[in-house]
Amino acid sequence: MSIFGATPRRELVAWSVLGALLLIDMVTCVLTDAGSAVGDTLFAGTVNNAFYLLPGVLVAVRARRTRGPTRPAWLFLAAGMLAYAAGNLYWTLFVADLDPEPLVTPADPMWLAFYPCFATALVLLLRYRLPRVSAPAWFDGVIAAGAVSALVSLPVLHAVDPAPGSTMLGVVVNAAYPLSDIAVAGCLLGAWALSGWRADRVLILLIAGMGLFATADAISMVLLWQAVDVPASLGMMWTLGLTLLALAAHQPSKGVTARKPSMLVSTAIPSALAFLCLTLLSYAAFTTHEVAPVSSALAVTAVAAAIVRMMLSVRGAEALGTARRQARTDELTGLANRRCFVEHLDAKLAARGETELAVAFVDLDRFKEVNDSFGHDVGDSLLRMVGERLRESIEPPVMLARLGGDEFGLVMPGMGTTEAAAVVDQVLRTLREPFALREVDLHVDASIGIAICPADGDDRSTLLRRADVAMYTAKTGHGGPVFATGLDDQAKARLTMLEELRAGLGRDELVLHYQPKVTVEPVPRVHGVEALVRWQHPERGLIYPDTFLYTAESADLMGRITALVLELAIRQAREWHAEGLEISVAVNLSVSDLRDPGFPDQIAELLHRYALPTSALELEVTESVLMTDAEQALSVLGALRAMGIRLAVDDYGTGYSSLSYLQKLPVDDLKLDRAFVSRCATDERSAAIVQSTVQLAHSLGMRIVAEGVEDSEIFARLQEYGCDLAQGYGILRPQSAAVVTDWLRSQTSAMAA
Repeated sequence: MSIFGATPRRELVAWSVLGALLLIDMVTCVLTDAGSAVGDTLFAGTVNNAFYLLPGVLVAVRARRTRGPTRPAWLFLAAGMLAYAAGNLYWTLFVADLDPEPLVTPADPMWLAFYPCFATALVLLLRYRLPRVSAPAWFDGVIAAGAVSALVSLPVLHAVDPAPGSTMLGVVVNAAYPLSDIAVAGCLLGAWALSGWRADRVLILLIAGMGLFATADAISMVLLWQAVDVPASLGMMWTLGLTLLALAAHQPSKGVTARKPSMLVSTAIPSALAFLCLTLLSYAAFTTHEVAPVSSALAVTAVAAAIVRMMLSVRGAEALGTARRQARTDELTGLANRRCFVEHLDAKLAARGETELAVAFVDLDRFKEVNDSFGHDVGDSLLRMVGERLRESIEPPVMLARLGGDEFGLVMPGMGTTEAAAVVDQVLRTLREPFALREVDLHVDASIGIAICPADGDDRSTLLRRADVAMYTAKTGHGGPVFATGLDDQAKARLTMLEELRAGLGRDELVLHYQPKVTVEPVPRVHGVEALVRWQHPERGLIYPDTFLYTAESADLMGRITALVLELAIRQAREWHAEGLEISVAVNLSVSDLRDPGFPDQIAELLHRYALPTSALELEVTESVLMTDAEQALSVLGALRAMGIRLAVDDYGTGYSSLSYLQKLPVDDLKLDRAFVSRCATDERSAAIVQSTVQLAHSLGMRIVAEGVEDSEIFARLQEYGCDLAQGYGILRPQSAAVVTDWLRSQTSAMAA
């Protein structure tokens, strides 16, 4: 990229002229120092003054073209450079030929005006390019400015020796030049420090240009104070410095990218400067040589800033260490977090060599029930206790981490199947000891999935994925820890089915089949139907709910499925009622439905939309659903019952079968599971259970519905026991709405006959 940026043609011509003038000036200076009189000619003076003027003009043009926040900076720099050029012109026209040359002339205020203008421009430029500067950077600036100023002041102030007969004004004016040089040198290095010691093109050009300018100025002043002729070649440093300043002004305008300098640079440079200042102070203290008070004061300032900077660095290092620990530590349990877990696993995989390595995921079972039943505070307390107990039971080299929620992770370097199984067995034994919480003593179990490297994969992503698959399998199987080997196909099938189910919900692939419920009488009559969901898969055909509902529940899809089933069932009930078939439709509810306080309103809205009475809908829940979150379930069921909707406990006898819950539940029916009903004609124990359950339901004011009625013999037994309703394959298998509608019509016709 061009160092001039996007420069108009006229400015390029001006730069070409400046280059030519620089070449002519250099040749003139060399010839003059070689004894030629060419430097005293009018041509040489004209070239020299033109050269001093042109850089200032170029900076002024840059300022005029600039509309951004850097414009004031370039205006001040242009003003200083033009003032310097004016001073040089005045000196050429009115002072150069005087003998002796006066110590103070009108050119001096013009020359001296350059320094405050440059300082102002530098400050304005830094304010734009460095809108925010950290405290360490400020102290680096003080160190750099103080140290460089102290070191530069040594030769400059040491050489200052006013000539006899000098006036006070002459001493002050001529001393202003070296003092300005000292200040400029400090400002330049301080600015570099503030920018984080970055190699920014504008700042480097300013430092280089002003550095050359100030060096030439200082050397010139020292030579003048010592009554030594100043060589003409020294002028090349001034002219080259002015050229670099003009180049800095013509760089593209942009802020400095906020990035940290390298640790070596940001530490080494301030340390070296502080060491030089200490050396200077030691030299002044332990030798007989005198050091100017100004130099000593500047050195002390730099050393003091270095001490404070070191204290800030120590505090920053401590804060950084704390932040890094916190970034890798779980706030709740104090264990390593997921980030630390991943970093540790990567490190152990890299250093594994030929040895095995095991990774395990530990997921607490039914932890959500704890949060829902007792609150998140109790859940957090349980997690802290679990973390503390696991930490005490697990020894190195096993690494334990909390990965989030109720999931923990183990990295077991150097361990294969046998060793990993021993570790997770210890984890399970540790967790099964009761945890004493303030509300209740809880027993905790966990599902654990384990992957072994290299058998199950030799990279982090594969191992974690397979351990997660194994953990999911352990959670669904409830058979202890599960190793990942061979489970990939199951996981892929599950994920594939889940994605297909999501798509199927959007394409209305779920359909309802209906199974009638009839009264248990010598002449049965249809009481209602139960809606049973099926998935009409476009490739695999009709899929039954036990294949996909558990996966849907784990993926939080049951809310959508229940809403769809209710819509289809109530719409079909509306069609039957319109045809004169005024029967009720029963729909099964899930855990997520009973956790939704707005669920009763959803039911009310559906019934209102289809203009159906509440008697047209019955809702069924299983015992296990009720036990998940009893308080919320009772609240929702109570609201539904208050609306006039009949409620039933489905699959009674296969869940918790808590009589105390039957006492509290606002339900109307008990549906006895087919496992007992289907054997009541052949098994005395099953018959006794059916008979006693019928009596229990009636004593509680409930109806009893027998599922699994396969033949007339079972139906006769149910009549004998006093059962109220029955359903099963012996009456009618679940069928589509069209088939069930024809069946209902035939039953109605038979009853009418």
